Amino acid sequence: MSTTQTIASTSRRVHWLELFFDLVIVAYIGQIAHTMHGDPSWMDALVFVGFLAAAWWAWVNATLTMNLFGARISTTMWISVTIAMLSIGVMAASVPDALGDRAGAFAIGNAVIRVIWAVPWLMNRRTMGAPWWRSALYCGIPAALWLASIAVAPPWQYALWAAAVAVEVVLLVSLNGEQAWLRTALDVDHLAERVGLLVVIVFGESVLTTIAELDSHWTPMSGLTAVLGFAAVSMLAWFYFTYATSSVESGLKRLQLRGNVGGLRDTVMYLPFLLVAGITLFASALGTAVAEAGHHLAPGATISLSAGISLFFVASAAESLRYRAPWQEIVAWGPAGIVLPWILVPLSTHLHSEALVAAAAGVIALVLACIAINARRIRTSR
Repeated sequence: MSTTQTIASTSRRVHWLELFFDLVIVAYIGQIAHTMHGDPSWMDALVFVGFLAAAWWAWVNATLTMNLFGARISTTMWISVTIAMLSIGVMAASVPDALGDRAGAFAIGNAVIRVIWAVPWLMNRRTMGAPWWRSALYCGIPAALWLASIAVAPPWQYALWAAAVAVEVVLLVSLNGEQAWLRTALDVDHLAERVGLLVVIVFGESVLTTIAELDSHWTPMSGLTAVLGFAAVSMLAWFYFTYATSSVESGLKRLQLRGNVGGLRDTVMYLPFLLVAGITLFASALGTAVAEAGHHLAPGATISLSAGISLFFVASAAESLRYRAPWQEIVAWGPAGIVLPWILVPLSTHLHSEALVAAAAGVIALVLACIAINARRIRTSR
C-alpha cells in the first residue's frame, strides 16, 4: 500500500473526548491570561510563558497519544483522559498562587499528567517498535523533576520546572528510530483538525474576556472598545480559518509524503505554541483596554497588545515557511503582520484605550487586505 493510500485510509475525525479535554485546557489558559491583565511586567510575561509551556506540552502529549492510539476509545483511554483533565484542573486552580502556597499542587498536577500519558505508550510499545524505556524516560523524567521540585525552595524550584519542560522538548526533537513508524502512523487530517479546534476555543477566550470586562465596566466607552476588540478578534479568526487552515491541511500532507517527521513535529507541536500565546496575550490586553476605556493603556498592556498580534503572524509565517511555501508569497504579508503592530507602542502615549484598539484593528485589517490581494494574485497566476 502506498503512503498516500495509508493516509487516506486512516483519516478520522476528532473524537468528542478530545474536545472535552480541550475545555479544561482553555480553562487553564483563561487562568494564565488573567496574570497578564492590568500592567504586566517583563517578569509577569516570563511567568506567563512558563505556565503556558507547562500546559502546552500536556496538550501536545494528549494530541499525539490520541492521534496514534485513539482511533478506538477504550476504557483505559477514557480513564487516562479523565485523570489528565483533573490534573490540569488542579494546575489551573493553582495558577493564581503557583509561585507561592500552591506551588506544590501545581507541581503535582504536572507530574500526574506526565505519568498518565505513559500508560497508552507503554501498552502500545510493540506497535511502535520502540524500546519501552524511551516512553518511560519521556514521561518519567519530567514527572520526577516536577515531584522533586516540591521539596526545593525558590528559585531552584522554578529551575526544576523549566528543566522538566526542557526534557520533553529535547526528547521530542530526537525521534530517531521512531521516524519510520511515525511517518505512516500519524494521521495528518486529525492533527490539522485538533490544532484548528484548539485555536477556535482560544479565540473564544478572547471573546469571553472582552464580555466579562464589559460586564464589569458598563460604560459607552467600554462598549465601543469591546466592539472594536471583537472586530479585531474576528479579523484574526477570518485570516486563520480562511487561509491558514487550508495551508495547514495541505502542508501537513506534503510533509508526510516527503517523510519529514521533523516538519510535522514543528508545525503541530512547536509553532502553534506561538500562535496560542499570541492570541492569549491579545485577549488579555483587550480585556485591560475595555476596563481602561477613556484612559491611556498601561505600557505592559500595550506591549501585550502589540506582541499578541505580532506573535500570531510570526507563527503563521513560520508555519508557511516550514511547509515549504514560496517565500515570495509570505513576504507579501508576513513582515507587515510582524512589524506593523509595534507602532501601537508609540501611539499609546497619544491615544486612549479605545482609539488604540481601533488602531490595532486597523493594522490587522491592513495585513488581511495584503493577504487577500496576495491570495487572489496567486490564484490568477495558477
